[in-house]
Amino acid sequence: MAAAPSLYVHVPFCASRCSYCDFYSSASSGPELEAAARRWLEAIRVHLERLEPNFGRDGFETVYLGGGTPSWLPGDALVEALRLIGRAARSGGLEPSEWSLEANPEDVDERLVDTLLEAGVTRLSVGAQSLEDAARRLSARRGSAAEALGRLEGIAARWPGRWSVDLMFGLPGQSAEGLADDARSVIGLGAGHVSLYELTLEEGTPMSRAVESGAVSMPDDDQRADQYEAARSELLAAGFSRYEVSNWALDGQECAHNLRYWNLDDWLAVGPSGVGNVSSGPGAFRRAANAADLEAYCADPSGSVSESTVDGKDAAFECLMMAMRTSRGLSLGPFERRFGMRAVDAFGRLHERFPELVRLEGDAWIATDRGLDTLNEPLVYAMSQIERSWDDVAGRRVASV
Repeated sequence: MAAAPSLYVHVPFCASRCSYCDFYSSASSGPELEAAARRWLEAIRVHLERLEPNFGRDGFETVYLGGGTPSWLPGDALVEALRLIGRAARSGGLEPSEWSLEANPEDVDERLVDTLLEAGVTRLSVGAQSLEDAARRLSARRGSAAEALGRLEGIAARWPGRWSVDLMFGLPGQSAEGLADDARSVIGLGAGHVSLYELTLEEGTPMSRAVESGAVSMPDDDQRADQYEAARSELLAAGFSRYEVSNWALDGQECAHNLRYWNLDDWLAVGPSGVGNVSSGPGAFRRAANAADLEAYCADPSGSVSESTVDGKDAAFECLMMAMRTSRGLSLGPFERRFGMRAVDAFGRLHERFPELVRLEGDAWIATDRGLDTLNEPLVYAMSQIERSWDDVAGRRVASV
């Protein structure tokens, strides 16, 4: 029996927008936020009801509320959203194996903890990003470093479940020594998972404009490398393993929901800008992208969805690309069964062409630690190979019929 799909819920509200962020969200508070949250809540209720006839789902294996800042939702709206989501997740008697919610440290108090636990949330993903005041100021993060650390200490004291902390490197105003301290702090407080993201400067963001104008200076390549190495050393010393390009965890603390993304398992999405992915026959996926506009989404939640099919060599390459991000790598046997083509025929013998980046271990291609840092090189080569090999194999299949 096929596993139940997962569910992603996009909450598009923030107290304020970070200067580097290009995710779909809006900053609001007070009556404006309460009114928008009510419209959003009604829209996800309608969308959840329509998912069952459209996709035949019967409960959800994992649930993830992201954003935006889900913890910024007004209390009543959050309670109702969790009730709706929990009812959908548990339909058919299924209990989600993991239920995560993203939160800013500043929002987590005893009341929020009680609300989440009562609803059945099992995992917090806390966006600290940096505990250095200069980096927080230049990134337009809420609160000071001391306030953020104090809130993390409160989470450690109050939250009984699993929790993760997001940290970034490559931020302006950040230092290698400071990031090492950040990593030691969150590890010492008991976080079992750390996401360590490199800043990507997105065009059109306030930070990008500030850099272009010369008002803000970015760390150079050597400084970013030093920052990453400082955090990496602390994580390794504490027993964390790098199980995906940007994610580290103690044994058993990996994010099950995100692993479903990297495995290209089935997941559905509600909320503006959410994207779902459902298998559609051998080697094909049905991709559903919700409107990245709150008003359009609320007007017609399912009608504003843009659907497409990913198949053939595009689906095969996406499978390789996502799998190679993880420490599990690409299992060659399941790939062949999924796409009807051997991975070495599709992409070439990557482990022989890039022995320092990709190794063959049993029945899997696995990126080395260096390979996780430089995946582009083997992936660009793999893409060039499948452009030719896929059509050749397809032509031989036709000729043999």
